[in-house]
Amino acid sequence: MMNILVTLDSGYIYPLCTMLRSLVDNNKGEAINLYVAHSSLTEQDFAQIKFALGTSDTEVYPIKLDDTLFENAPTKSRITKETYYRIFAPLYLPKSVDRILYIDPDTIILNALYFFYNTDFGSNFIIGAKHFDGVVDVWNKFRLTMTKSDHYINAGVMLMNIEKMRSEVTAKKIFDCVKKNYLRLFLADQDVINILFDGKIATFSEYIINLDERCFKRLLSHMPLKEALAYTEKNTMIVHFNGKEKPWNVMYSGKLKCFFDIYSKPKLNTEMRCLNAGA
Repeated sequence: MMNILVTLDSGYIYPLCTMLRSLVDNNKGEAINLYVAHSSLTEQDFAQIKFALGTSDTEVYPIKLDDTLFENAPTKSRITKETYYRIFAPLYLPKSVDRILYIDPDTIILNALYFFYNTDFGSNFIIGAKHFDGVVDVWNKFRLTMTKSDHYINAGVMLMNIEKMRSEVTAKKIFDCVKKNYLRLFLADQDVINILFDGKIATFSEYIINLDERCFKRLLSHMPLKEALAYTEKNTMIVHFNGKEKPWNVMYSGKLKCFFDIYSKPKLNTEMRCLNAGA
């Protein structure tokens, strides 16, 4: 059994449904509880979500977040109420949830998630993948005065220790962090998460759980495109299309779009894989 959390508005229903097709196709036989945190999704939106899930063993739990939950939240141009949806997860998820895997809608699942989902937290609250390499990673830690965590992580894929987070996460603590650090929060809630849980974040290989185009370019520096795509297909669990360019837009120029294309169709052809799709 896996608990999966997604947060979105209606504008992301299409990529979410694409991600969900890839999730159930590559996790056959796995029972899934899908928690959908939102403030504006319609019955039609949820009908599309359930259609994308097909006959998989997945229960959908809509969680409509009341604006009163965020009535004292500091909000400005970069910090909207939606910013808080991931951070507030320990406060609105059912008490029966002790761990959950948060996944951004702009992702594709290429392989079974069982191994990552069941990773031992140890004393950590979150397990994620580093967002940048080298100097930029060091700079982000310096920018946010992070002194305990090994890396600054990307918040698009996070295994969350909800049981432990409930003991420390409060609305006041989150709001105080935002107020204190507002001028430094260039990446909104991702920055807040890295600050709040500094020293309680473990890292997992970005090549496995959070492969983006920037990370894929590093693969291409060691192997040709066809080999790099084959490596990704075999070893990567989650491909993440972070950044402004998205594979469902015509101007997308990245090399990983072929994986999105497999699952973007209304009906899956499970025999068709990336390398056979002309990539």
